[in-house]
Amino acid sequence: MADFAEIPLTEFDRGLLVRLQGKSVVKALARQSSFQGLPRYVTEYLLAKFVKPESWKEDIAKVETRIRDLLPNPDRREMVKEKLLSTGEVTLIDQVDCRVDLKEGRRWARVPTLDDNHVGVSQKLLEEHSGLLMGGLWGTLKVRYSPELDSSAPNELASFTPFQVGPPDMAEFRAFRSAFSTADWIALMLQSAGYDPAAFPTPRLKMLLLTRLIPLVERNVNLIELGPRQTGKTFLLRNISPRVFTISGGKTTPANLFVNLATGAIGILGSRKVVVFDEIAHTSFDTADGTISILKDFMESGQYTRGNKQFLSDAGIFLAGNLDVLNGQPHPRYRHLFEPLPESLHDSAFHDRLHGYLPGWEIPKISPASLANGVGFVTDYFGEALVRLREDNHHQRFQHLQFDPGMTRRDHVAVEKLASGYIKLLHPDGNMTREEFRAILDMACELRQRVHDQLATLAPGEFRPKRISFKIPDEPEPQPGDRELSMP
Repeated sequence: MADFAEIPLTEFDRGLLVRLQGKSVVKALARQSSFQGLPRYVTEYLLAKFVKPESWKEDIAKVETRIRDLLPNPDRREMVKEKLLSTGEVTLIDQVDCRVDLKEGRRWARVPTLDDNHVGVSQKLLEEHSGLLMGGLWGTLKVRYSPELDSSAPNELASFTPFQVGPPDMAEFRAFRSAFSTADWIALMLQSAGYDPAAFPTPRLKMLLLTRLIPLVERNVNLIELGPRQTGKTFLLRNISPRVFTISGGKTTPANLFVNLATGAIGILGSRKVVVFDEIAHTSFDTADGTISILKDFMESGQYTRGNKQFLSDAGIFLAGNLDVLNGQPHPRYRHLFEPLPESLHDSAFHDRLHGYLPGWEIPKISPASLANGVGFVTDYFGEALVRLREDNHHQRFQHLQFDPGMTRRDHVAVEKLASGYIKLLHPDGNMTREEFRAILDMACELRQRVHDQLATLAPGEFRPKRISFKIPDEPEPQPGDRELSMP
């Protein structure tokens, strides 16, 4: 097979091109310098749609030209406005999000390239592309200049074509899983996520990387990962789906996180599936006590109250930050592993609502050699399929387990949520061996155990040492999570 000549694809990769036709992309192509600045799910959509295996070089050149022409740099913004003013319309590539203003009875789109938050949009267009109202979509759009309609807001969104492969066929996705061994499926998952499986040689490392995806496949999961710099803590979630929103340090307000009481606009937690707090040590919370109190309520129940209204959300929370390491373990100067969090989050009640603590110090720094060159699912398809897995329910799988009697309800919920997430990632067809099920439970217990052990250090009067463990009936001994923690 001469397709994608000059790209060193393995037999496994070439097999994927055949088996996943229409759903796959060669990941090396998305790493062209001309695609920098675009989310990977956008880049790979364009590659999958316009690049053919037999003419990939010519096709990529055409895609690069299209991006250069339709996605101008910020320093060309005024030139784009001039073209809009002089010709009456302009075609762009951009991320557009829309909102409804009930007071004015208007529908508005935000077009970043034009620096315009008041671009008129029709009801028909929003009905066709409801994702514009749910966090926004990337796509090709045409903006028309019509001052005769409204001189104070002269621009209107005339057309929009989203960068989406369409709703995934989940029966097909599960059938894909059934066609692979567990090891090959994990390799495919990692390549789809942008990692080279060979750069992470042990099964444990691969599991730790995939753990970052659990908030995407399981509703209302709260995870924390602290570790060395440059380990790609947010790379995966940030690039895999437009349904993920990343807050990189700075101030977080109740208005942007929950609801803006002045406008009624729903905040990030209500419009996205995962909210990532990157550089968490440098994140501050406006009116800290109130914001964190609402956040704790949400992390416990999936609900939050603003004003006199209550809101529901199934968003997950992922806290990511840096932690100093010595000889591959957390630096001994830390009394506990929550110490790097900002002072406002030094709260045992907040920590107890975290379902799992991912040991980021075990994950190596990400280098160019760590990134995938082979074949994987197109990111847009992959990310949406993962979100659709939220609809699966594996609760019945845990009903027969016998958990350690010292475990609290929060411990039970945490282990079951994490284990359910692993099942959806590793076995979306629902088929697994008893040993695979046990390995999943072991990892889930370990992540929760790490949370509890820090609580026992922080508040020993309230949290006594205990074992987060389970027993599968007919097994003689309880199965603890891997609790070889770096700190007492």
